[in-house]
Amino acid sequence: MNGNNHDSRGDLNVVFDFCDVLLNWDPKSGTYDLLAGEFGVDAWRDFYDEDAPYGMWHYDGLLDIGLDPAEAAADYRAHHRGEDCERMFDVYYAHREQAFRGMITGMDTLLNDLARRGVPVWGLTNFTQDAVDYATAKYPSLRLLRDVVVSSTERLKKPDHRIYELAAERFGIDPGRSVFIDDKMWNVRGAKESGFRSFVFTNALDARAQLAQFGAFTR
Repeated sequence: MNGNNHDSRGDLNVVFDFCDVLLNWDPKSGTYDLLAGEFGVDAWRDFYDEDAPYGMWHYDGLLDIGLDPAEAAADYRAHHRGEDCERMFDVYYAHREQAFRGMITGMDTLLNDLARRGVPVWGLTNFTQDAVDYATAKYPSLRLLRDVVVSSTERLKKPDHRIYELAAERFGIDPGRSVFIDDKMWNVRGAKESGFRSFVFTNALDARAQLAQFGAFTR
């Protein structure tokens, strides 16, 4: 996917976040049988505790800005040396495809409908490049995205204004003629501050209605 040779500045463009907008990415539920079965329910729960200083979400955030997975695993082991859960991050990462629970209901249809009408669709995500590559291979409708800016590759994360500006430049789009969709208010706010029209995603039906207000289905 590469939008460098496409000038969409005169078009309405739609830019999608990935997780909880296009994808149901749920590592906690997806790895329950695996991790709770090997390490116990309490260890699984602690691993996904959002307040744990060296739990899964701590490292997930670092991976999203480009930390090497081997370094993340080594740091996790160092902070859990001698504990029963010492290898948990290694096991999680080796089976991370279990976090992918399908596309969000209705979003494959929405992507296809937009593409069929000639509306350029793009991706802007706080995610790892390998995860984006895996999802794109697994879910064919994601291949309709003309290009995707990925935080781990750029070492920038939403809501940093620089990543929105980078996306607009790379895609060749005018933010004022573009709609960015994200499930997190702070990322929507960052997009608006960077000149995009934007709204918070709740479900595919609502997204379709809001995009209709921007003229996405008038072609």
